[in-house]
Amino acid sequence: MDRASLSRIERMNYILGGALVAVTAGIGTGAQVLGALVGVLLCAVNFSVVRRLVEKMMRSARGEKEGRASAFLMAPKLLVLMGAAAAAVVFLPISAIMLAVGFSVFLVSIGVETVRYVLRSPAA
Repeated sequence: MDRASLSRIERMNYILGGALVAVTAGIGTGAQVLGALVGVLLCAVNFSVVRRLVEKMMRSARGEKEGRASAFLMAPKLLVLMGAAAAAVVFLPISAIMLAVGFSVFLVSIGVETVRYVLRSPAA
C-alpha cells in the first residue's frame, strides 16, 4: 500500500463511521448512538494521527530529518487513546459495546482498501 491508500482508508473511516452513526440513530437508543459516535470519533482521530506519524517515519527512513522522533510518539498516543476511551465510558452515558463497534470501523476501512488494492494491482 502507498500514501494514497492511507488517505483512502482515512476517508473511508469517516464515511463508514457516519453511516454507522446514522443507522444507530435510526434503530438504537440514545446511549447507543452516543457510544457509536464517540467510538467513531476516537477511531477517526486515532487513524489520522497514526497516518501522520507513519508518513513522518517513512520520510525519516528516506533520510530526511523531519520524522526521526515519530516512532517514540506511538506509545504516548496509545496511552492518550486508552485514557480517552476510559474517560468516555466512565463519564458519558454511552453504550460501551457501541463504543467498541464504533472504534472498530477502521478495521472495515482497512479491509475494504486491502481488497481494492489487491484487485487493482497487476497480477504477480
